[in-house]
Amino acid sequence: MKKGWLVGCLLAMVGIGNALAAPVPLLWKAEGKAGTVYMLGSFHLLTPEDYPLHPQVELAYSEAGRVVFEVDPAEMTAPETMASIQALAKFDDGRTLRSVIPEETAAKLQAFMGGSEAAMASSDAFKPWFMGMNLAVGAMTAAGLNPSLGLDQHFMQRAAADGKPVSGLETVLEQLGALDNSPLEEQAQMLDEALGPPAEMRKKLMELLDIWRSGDDTRLVDMINGEMIDKTPQMYVLLNRDRNLKWLPQVSAMLDSGEGTHLVVVGAMHLIGEDGLVQMLRAQGIDVQRVDPDTVQIQLLDEAA
Repeated sequence: MKKGWLVGCLLAMVGIGNALAAPVPLLWKAEGKAGTVYMLGSFHLLTPEDYPLHPQVELAYSEAGRVVFEVDPAEMTAPETMASIQALAKFDDGRTLRSVIPEETAAKLQAFMGGSEAAMASSDAFKPWFMGMNLAVGAMTAAGLNPSLGLDQHFMQRAAADGKPVSGLETVLEQLGALDNSPLEEQAQMLDEALGPPAEMRKKLMELLDIWRSGDDTRLVDMINGEMIDKTPQMYVLLNRDRNLKWLPQVSAMLDSGEGTHLVVVGAMHLIGEDGLVQMLRAQGIDVQRVDPDTVQIQLLDEAA
């Protein structure tokens, strides 16, 4: 998730205080003929204060025989992946960054770089989406959010330590291709947004994180999906709806595979709203229910009594 529109077994007894303080999970459970799929809405950069996770999330992880991410963790760390990203991020037809973005945006970028013409010249090889993505991540890091603490990374590390099988719904190039194939004017809009006033960006990022922590999917739809549809409608389709449509048959297959329970961890944007996986699965007649965050707390209280 980016700025605005622009990440073990459950113990018999868990501290009730920790359970109440944990982020309310955006967690859904789909039941099929031969399997179960938990779908967890991730925030890709988090803080130490976002852990420990809610007991319902721990329960879903403990039940899962396989954890599925947007991209296979092995591909994300492969040396050739970075080379592929760098190649995709650069123009190969003679165009430059400054030739495809408004002069006002170019002026903002140069000011951000301290007015350095040399820095601007070195940036000219890159496409607007790549610059915008890096600046957005930089803004989130400056606000105190850590990519290594994102929910995806958390479960990638745990699955590796626990020896749980993992897999991905798409490749890195398929993921970034959604940005790369977006209209240049929308890529420029993305870059311009990332160059907004730092204080304003921090405020919006913290608001977005607080909404995610509260588990309020309705407000997330308005803040992320709604704003993205208004400002960059084609990018929204490519980045969200089209990718969800490609993932849908894979998730459906998990329900019929007879391989038990899967935990699917993807950006929260991909689960919420009319174009989210939850609604797409329901439209196929699949039973999908939001997991009640109070259920485990009630069970724990009963056990403690």
